[in-house]
Amino acid sequence: MQNTKSPSIEARLSAYLDGEVDENERREIDQLLARDAEARRLLEHLKQGSAFGASGFEAFLHDPVPLSLARRIRQGTDINPKHERVVGAPRKQRRKLWRGALAASCGMLLIGGSTGYLIGRTIDDNTPPTPVVKARTWLDDVTDAHRVYSRQPRHLVEVTAENDEEIRNWLTASTGVSFAIPDLSANKLTFQGARLLVAAGKPTAQLLFKDEDGEVYAICFQRSPTTDDSGRMIESMRDDLALISWNEPGATYVVVGPSATANFKDLADAIADVM
Repeated sequence: MQNTKSPSIEARLSAYLDGEVDENERREIDQLLARDAEARRLLEHLKQGSAFGASGFEAFLHDPVPLSLARRIRQGTDINPKHERVVGAPRKQRRKLWRGALAASCGMLLIGGSTGYLIGRTIDDNTPPTPVVKARTWLDDVTDAHRVYSRQPRHLVEVTAENDEEIRNWLTASTGVSFAIPDLSANKLTFQGARLLVAAGKPTAQLLFKDEDGEVYAICFQRSPTTDDSGRMIESMRDDLALISWNEPGATYVVVGPSATANFKDLADAIADVM
């Protein structure tokens, strides 16, 4: 039996797995795998490590894009922090930028492949790779609910805007959070009514508004044990939806709306002042 622990065998099997061997080498490795259980075990470890590394890299590629960057892209503004337009840069500078981008891309691929290979070396024979799953938060549930109800124009709310006193009493009793319904007419938003949601297992209030184009905005809040009174706002984006969330003592809030909204931060500030 060949010494399948040697680096040369591992390198050959890695190249074989990536389809980077010629026909003669492929036949030799096929013969080795047919007669050598240790070689087959090592190949299986390499496959598991490669798949795990690829899944981790794929998750990295699908991480949410920062809201400020996405908004600039949608609005066609310059995303270069020094306000230098790459298109109009000198030829030599463009070559440097292109080479830098190419080097960074190659580096990321090498890191992903190396990580998968090393993970494959350390996986126990009977232990499959553990997938990395991000825990859901209340913002995920709020986002899902917004997508569903914003597409139901005839059933957008449970209680309509005319019953504002009923809405305040109902949602305060249900969530344990006192609030005021903000007047957002200066932001060209009209109050439509309210719903009661469940997010992260907690009753969650949802106040719904529409702009002049029929786009739906929501203010959601729920009881929270937080004592943070900094009011620090956190921006995030879920595909075509923008979210700005913040905490107040005893409650947590989020505003949800189209990601292309130019004055979204100003809107969130106006809402936070009233809530």
